[in-house]
Amino acid sequence: MTLTFLDLYNAAASQDWSKFDNDALSTDELEKSLVIDLNKAVTEILYSYPFSFREKTHVLFTIPNIKSYPMPKGLILKDNSNAYSVKINSRSLKLITNPLSLEEKSGIPEGFYVRGSKLILYPVPTERFIVTIEYLTLALGENSREEEIFSLKESDDIIFVPEYLEEIFKNAVISRTMLNSIASESDENYSAYKKQSETAYRQLVKYSKGVGQEKTVII
Repeated sequence: MTLTFLDLYNAAASQDWSKFDNDALSTDELEKSLVIDLNKAVTEILYSYPFSFREKTHVLFTIPNIKSYPMPKGLILKDNSNAYSVKINSRSLKLITNPLSLEEKSGIPEGFYVRGSKLILYPVPTERFIVTIEYLTLALGENSREEEIFSLKESDDIIFVPEYLEEIFKNAVISRTMLNSIASESDENYSAYKKQSETAYRQLVKYSKGVGQEKTVII
């Protein structure tokens, strides 16, 4: 099973607190305010923790005499030695912290630095190499054209979450949506809403870690 935005929308709309249509069949039938609330909840949850299912690999091929390449749309991860996971032909590249001091040089890249949305290799590659970058994607999922998306708009947009976590993720999103959309601190039920949302979030983090991992979660 693949979790779509329509699945998430209808699950939220079927809740007692929701005033929205819970039988939406297409994008045209999605209520705009609930779409906004769900997007807010999804981004808050996914960006709050480095879930392993958000880890991706960006692959690029160098071009002779070209030093600048597109960055992946996310945060570069670090490996067990605390080095950034940027590798050329499986060899780690070092982060260059003072690129202004570099002299013009060509050869096999030994390091890299970031300038804007570009990854700069140093020395400038003289031939084709394979560069792999392990990163934490900022994309929420992909659309029907298999393009990464950073907000949920279409009913058939797919959300990046493994199948075994779909129900737990859905529960976390719905309870966070409820907290964000209808609860205020002056509401007598606010503490109950907040506790429900925190419990659902903790469960998502706990079960996303897998077997034998530290289960303590601080939010």
